[in-house]
Amino acid sequence: MLRSPMVFVRRGSTVLVFALAAGACGGLGSDPPQLPPVLKFADGQIQHIIDRGPIKAFYDKWGRLLRIEQDTNADGRPDRIARHDGETWAHRLEIDVDFDGSTDRWEDYTEGGKLTRFAVALQHDGYPQMWTVVGDDGTPARYEYDRDGDAKIERAEVVVGGRIGRVELDTNRDGKLDRWQDWEGGRLRQESMDLDGDGRPDRRLAYAADGRITVERLGP
Repeated sequence: MLRSPMVFVRRGSTVLVFALAAGACGGLGSDPPQLPPVLKFADGQIQHIIDRGPIKAFYDKWGRLLRIEQDTNADGRPDRIARHDGETWAHRLEIDVDFDGSTDRWEDYTEGGKLTRFAVALQHDGYPQMWTVVGDDGTPARYEYDRDGDAKIERAEVVVGGRIGRVELDTNRDGKLDRWQDWEGGRLRQESMDLDGDGRPDRRLAYAADGRITVERLGP
C-alpha cells in the first residue's frame, strides 16, 4: 500500500514541509486500495504519481517514495526536487534558483536532516561545479571544484583555521590526485607531486620566505 508521506527538507534555516493528502492510501470498506496513476518515462521506467497541484510525489512499483517535485512559481516546471530514492528521508534537494528550468543548487543531507555539503552551478550549465563541504560546526571545511562536469574533482581546497591551508589537485584530470600544496598565512610553503601516477608523491618542493626552493626526492 502506498503511504502518503510528510517530508521535511531543510534548506539553511528554512524548513520546507511537503504534505501529501492521504486519499491514495487505501480502499473503502472491503474494496482493495487504488494505486495512483502510472507514468512511463523515456528510459522505460514506470513510476506511480500522486499529483496535488504544485506538489507531485513519485513512487516505484513497490510503493517506495522516489522523489517529490514542487513548482513554487506555477510555471509548469518543478523548481525544487527532494530526492528520497526509496528512503523515508530526503538525502538531496535540487533547486532551480532563477526558474530557468535548470538546476542551480544541490544540497545533501543526513538522515537526521543535517546539511553535509552543497553545490552551485558556476556557469549555469545545470550541473554542480563547486561543492562546499560543511564541517561539524556548520562552517565550510572544504571546497571541491568540478569545472568540466565529469563528476571528478580536479581541485580541492581544505580550510584550516578559517583560511585555505591545503590544496589538492588532479592536474591531468584522470580522477586521481597528483599534486598537494600546503599553505600558511596565504603563502605556499611546500608542494608535493606524483610524477609516475601511482598516487604517492615522488618529489617535494619547499619554498622559503627568501625565495629559495629546496627539492626533495621521495621516490625513485
